[in-house]
Amino acid sequence: MLVRLILLMLLQTTITLAGESDKEAIQLALEYVSRIEQSPCTGGTDETLDLIFNHTVWEDFVSPAILTSNFLTSILLANNGSLDSLTDEMFFSLVKSNVVGRTAVFGSGIAIELGIYSKYSSFVPYAYHKNGIVFAHDVALSYTYQDNNKTLWYHHLSNKNWENATRTVTKTKFRSGNISLPEVETVLLTAKIEDGHWTKPYFDCGGGDIWMVTFTSPLFSLDITGQPKFQGIASVDIELTNIDINQCDPDTRSYSALDVFRGTHACPETTECVFLKGQGFKRGAYQCVCSKGYYFPNVNARVKAFEGLEVENSTDTSQYKCLPCMEGCTECVDDSPCLYQFMFAFRFPVLLVTLLTCIAIGSLSVITVIFKNELAIKTGSPIFLLLMCAGGTLVCCTGFFAYPKASRILCISQKWVYHIGFNLMYGALVIKTWRIAIIFRPASKLQRVHLPDKELLKRFLPPMCVVTMYLLAWSISTKGTTETLETSNLLKYDVCLNRYWLYAIQCAEVCLLLAGCYMCYLVRKAPGHFNESRYITWAVYNGIILGSFLLILTHLIGNSYGPDLLYLLQGLQIQAFVTTTLMLIFIPKILALYRKEDIKKTNDTFKITNDNKYLRTNDFGATSTKSVGTQTYENISPHLKDKQLWTSLTKLSPRGNNRVEPIVDNLTLPTI
Repeated sequence: MLVRLILLMLLQTTITLAGESDKEAIQLALEYVSRIEQSPCTGGTDETLDLIFNHTVWEDFVSPAILTSNFLTSILLANNGSLDSLTDEMFFSLVKSNVVGRTAVFGSGIAIELGIYSKYSSFVPYAYHKNGIVFAHDVALSYTYQDNNKTLWYHHLSNKNWENATRTVTKTKFRSGNISLPEVETVLLTAKIEDGHWTKPYFDCGGGDIWMVTFTSPLFSLDITGQPKFQGIASVDIELTNIDINQCDPDTRSYSALDVFRGTHACPETTECVFLKGQGFKRGAYQCVCSKGYYFPNVNARVKAFEGLEVENSTDTSQYKCLPCMEGCTECVDDSPCLYQFMFAFRFPVLLVTLLTCIAIGSLSVITVIFKNELAIKTGSPIFLLLMCAGGTLVCCTGFFAYPKASRILCISQKWVYHIGFNLMYGALVIKTWRIAIIFRPASKLQRVHLPDKELLKRFLPPMCVVTMYLLAWSISTKGTTETLETSNLLKYDVCLNRYWLYAIQCAEVCLLLAGCYMCYLVRKAPGHFNESRYITWAVYNGIILGSFLLILTHLIGNSYGPDLLYLLQGLQIQAFVTTTLMLIFIPKILALYRKEDIKKTNDTFKITNDNKYLRTNDFGATSTKSVGTQTYENISPHLKDKQLWTSLTKLSPRGNNRVEPIVDNLTLPTI
């Protein structure tokens, strides 16, 4: 195990050193390219870049060299290793045809071995194009290639063993006059692209004075033993001057033979390299643009980027850094803020009003508890009044959760307190209205109904359980996630991610208010003494009209104007749903307690019933008029103050239809 670990460490070290060595070689090559551009060369093709390139993208340009070499090989095989059947014009025509019409091919040449063309001891016909003109000459007059081992483009192939050169069988029918001659079988030696040789990029000083890479393809003949024999090369020179050096980071979407230079840019950390096409075979062909989250220091500059060559030539790269954007900006052009800044002077008054509302609701709860007996005589048990106060307090608390910046915990808390509170408050209103509607049904449908608060709570709790389960599923699904929105001024701010969950529960709450409207319609003819039903009606109508208007306004324009307006609209919703509703319900009760009106009426009722204790009557003749009868029920209790009295009056209409008009709010009829 220890030996394996040591071997892995050595392998990693070797790979690291190799990588560093490659980077050093690439950097040296770039510096060399820059020196060649700035200083004159001395002539020849010795100036090479010691780098390994991927030549795959250049393979489409080498077919002229392969075709030329195979053509000359066929001539050599047909003429016992001699090219004397050709003329100088034919050689020059071959190389010129390889150049014409091929912009990527700078030049083409043929270099042959001694003795196969008896006119010259060495012969290198070469053609190249420059400024739209094709030039051709014999390079051998001024350049020695046969005995010069530095000419790798020639000697790499001449020193190679060609015993396994490709042999191709051809069958040809020649013609004599109008007669086709018998088929002749010939074995040809053919060169493939794998048989050729790529040189390293070099600067052709004194020739084209350009950077180029050369591909050579071998010429063959047969020796006396019938084995393939090397007889020269045909070549094409691919110009690199118009091929860009891309020093930016590797990109899998594009591919180039010069990708070896990728990742050698000098852009600082706050910038990104952007490749500039069309700059040619030279270093620094890129710009350093600011990365996302940073901006160019000179905001008035026409080109907001640092030139790559300038950065590479500088000894102090600290001056080529972009400045960070303001908090929350993914992109920016200057130091302008991207996040919405809360307006304290705008939000604090809303928060203060919300706080005062919560204090007022707490005061109503205390009053309800203190005067529970008096309120019980007027409205029955005060349990639903306390439920309304609890719901209003929860809705009011959303103003505190919405005040700071949105977060996961605040988003979850806000949805729970608001929707639980809303359904507590308006659910209590609707269930109380429903009880009144049941009691004041037409006399033809009147039955003795026993609906104490305990029975109402049994009907009230299941919907609240449904709301709770929905909120639990909502919280698990969104997990309090926030989303970033933008104002019309492109300032960003975070809000709770609600979407379809919010729309669904708001629709359900609208249905609750509509149900309340229907209950209010049913009790519209309740007697005037039962003012609580009328106030409940006003409260429900206020919720459905004003509250819905504020909700629609929030969805339509709230997001465009930022969190301050959203917070204001939410504060107005609290006042519309909570303050107005509780004022309509509680103020009449508080006034009645203050004037002691209902206490007096109740004492009068007790006085009447004390004379007929423990009796139940249904005598329409007991009153001074024929149109009114009294029906009294009394609950037996050992203490007088614990007795609860229910009284209802049956008024006979002129048409003979009976209507029930109780004189006590929220009448609870016992089972007889």
